[in-house]
Amino acid sequence: MPLRSISQILLILVICSPFSPPTAIRTPDPPIGLKEFGQLLTSLSEPEGYFDSDNFVSNEAAYLRVLPALKRLGVRGGVYVGVGPDQNYSYIADIQPRLAIIIDIRRQNALQHLYYKALFELSTNRIAYLERLFGREIAQDVSEPQTAKIGDLLHKIEQKPYDEAFATRKKQEAIWLLQSWILGLSNEDLRAIDYIANAFIQGGPDLKFTSYHRSPRPHHPSYRALLEEKDPSGQQTNYLGQEERFRAIKKLHHENRILPLVGDFGGAHAFQAVARELRLRGLEVKCMYASNVEFYLFRSERWPPYIENVRALPLAKEAFIIRAYANMWQPHPAQMPGYYMTTVMQSLHTFLANETAGKNETYWDVVARDYVIQ
Repeated sequence: MPLRSISQILLILVICSPFSPPTAIRTPDPPIGLKEFGQLLTSLSEPEGYFDSDNFVSNEAAYLRVLPALKRLGVRGGVYVGVGPDQNYSYIADIQPRLAIIIDIRRQNALQHLYYKALFELSTNRIAYLERLFGREIAQDVSEPQTAKIGDLLHKIEQKPYDEAFATRKKQEAIWLLQSWILGLSNEDLRAIDYIANAFIQGGPDLKFTSYHRSPRPHHPSYRALLEEKDPSGQQTNYLGQEERFRAIKKLHHENRILPLVGDFGGAHAFQAVARELRLRGLEVKCMYASNVEFYLFRSERWPPYIENVRALPLAKEAFIIRAYANMWQPHPAQMPGYYMTTVMQSLHTFLANETAGKNETYWDVVARDYVIQ
């Protein structure tokens, strides 16, 4: 048979075959350069607003409860959008997004994430990171750094006497690194970063969420409790609970793919600018962590702009929002005994459909309708 005829037969067989060709393997995303990173922080941010807390650490002890649902629903890759401090990293470590964007109304929150970025860059493992964060030297006392439990590491931190010279040196190394990146940080920014660093050095693992002019509430978990928290399977899956999870966040920071922005969920610029940037890059949002921000927006003049901001985002077919609800007025059906805050998920498409249909008449409708757990 002529070679041409054989080629034609093979082509017909391929076209008519019931089997699909193998899916192409996506090449890893290239790192974002430092110059572009700095430009994105500026161009996507908006002027800061006010919120009455430093929010150094979260007050949501049940935050890991949704990890099984994230796995079951295949929430992985894409873009992650979140708010607040390092609670985001535990979600990011699971999802491993192509890009993570953290938007908070407080500039101090963005500066805190830049400080974390410097700590990750300077730290080879969790122990080195904790040494820098708390200003206590413990590496020589840890025999198995790769497998050490987070509780044991925190115990060693607490047993070490305060060494001002060590703490100051580690803090200053991080600030020098931040300055070397030429991100346009002002003297006021540097003072804020110093303030953040000192809060962790002085507060240690007992640091708690605090509001201005009010002492920590009894139900607010300590940073130690948050770091030692377990997911429903009984695993300590905080980003510092396991070395591989720490390395996942370190890699994203090293590649400048965690962008801490200043912005209001109901603001006029940040969300819309992010939406345009994601569309230019051909990226879709897979997960959005809103904490309890919606409580402050609901039925205010900023709720409609918030809804429009969410609608503007390029959403994946399966995209979810993670929420936290304070059980102070009415216990949530998914409340866990002993937990003040309840963490649940919902499909973002369902949320927006409910909004269009007028089903979100109350804040309770938002947090308790069509929620997903485990």
